[in-house]
Amino acid sequence: MKIHILALGAAVIHLGTVTSALPDAQPPSHYPKNRPHGCDCYTVSGPDPGYFQHYKFWDFRAVDLRRHAHPNMSGPVQDNDEDWDNVAPGDHHYGTDPNPNSLVFYKTAFERDWSSQNWKRDGSFISPVVMVNSKSNVFFTRDHERQDPHATYLVMRTTRFSNYTSAAEIETRLRDIYRCSLRVRLRFLPTNFIVSEPAQSQEWPPNNPKRHPRPPPNDHPITVPDGKPSPGACAGIFTYHDLTTESDIEILTRDPSHRVHYANQPDYDFAADEEIPGASTIADLPVPWTNWSTHRLDWQADMSRWFVDGQIQDARSYGVPELQSMIVLNLWSDGGLWTGDMGIGDSVYLGVEYIELAYNRSSDVSRGLYGPFSENHGGHQNVLSADDDDGLEADGKGMCKPGRQGRECRRKKWKKRPRRGFCRRPCNIDEFS
Repeated sequence: MKIHILALGAAVIHLGTVTSALPDAQPPSHYPKNRPHGCDCYTVSGPDPGYFQHYKFWDFRAVDLRRHAHPNMSGPVQDNDEDWDNVAPGDHHYGTDPNPNSLVFYKTAFERDWSSQNWKRDGSFISPVVMVNSKSNVFFTRDHERQDPHATYLVMRTTRFSNYTSAAEIETRLRDIYRCSLRVRLRFLPTNFIVSEPAQSQEWPPNNPKRHPRPPPNDHPITVPDGKPSPGACAGIFTYHDLTTESDIEILTRDPSHRVHYANQPDYDFAADEEIPGASTIADLPVPWTNWSTHRLDWQADMSRWFVDGQIQDARSYGVPELQSMIVLNLWSDGGLWTGDMGIGDSVYLGVEYIELAYNRSSDVSRGLYGPFSENHGGHQNVLSADDDDGLEADGKGMCKPGRQGRECRRKKWKKRPRRGFCRRPCNIDEFS
């Protein structure tokens, strides 16, 4: 079950770096992926290849922690902006720390595509602990398990304080996603990792340290038998329109480390006080979520499907979302029946190597570009013609400048592109390398 009520609030909490305390820790597998070019549409592996007009790949595995995005990089993306992540050297400046170990998400160009959240939700009968989202709980850290000094990943953190829980959430700035295939390569960081945290600069609510004392820094390894993180937190990966229109992947840290929850919402009938048959499932995965693995959600016309590392885990036809949505990733706890409660001073960390998204938008329907794959493809998977120009790429004399300076140029070229009701050059995103 998901509670997603926006409210105002702020929390500026500590930053951290994460290193392994396990002498035999294995480095995560590195899956290089190249950005596709020359594709009219995108398909996926599995029972239904889908038909997606757009594709994005956010790679967090080699982020320069010295580079800060200029403040105006985080402005709202326009509804017709297909140029989310095109940045140039002039879009950044370098921080004062010559060798930083972490960088908050909201100071990078990724914030232009994703909005890190800072709202709070008061406690209630079913959610007794106040929950405060903080932008400081989403940050990049060095990957000390790999030998590459430039290796990084994204971290989401939730921490239990005496009177509230500090949580993390990011949302796509686009709100009109309509069908998609979403992949997130993630790992819960075991509690036998060392978490180094500097002193906090501020907490919520401010100016009352006696009522809301800070927990001691967690700068030593905490060992539990199977290396699981502390119980009481929930990680969510989901499409979201409202409480009755979403498709979820949820992981509870109190569960066994192979267990995950899949659902199309709503999955519970409060009037009858019972679960809705066919809306959700509890799956035991072939790999624990304390290991790096790729979790995938396919939201298609009549079915939601869930995969892990390319293997299908479940499919549901009940309650498939029918309204335009955004994508949300969060890590939270409210002390309620769903998440349970964390111990005061405990923190849970979720690592993310990349997010991959093939998707349609509700505006594609009005342009006549959305339809069943069988009606819109040219019949040749992954066959690209070098001389078959689709109008999206400018020639050598008319190339747009990179970064912000060329954004308006690229928008104009996108608007002038040929409008076709079929896809001549599909690319399967699971075959990119």
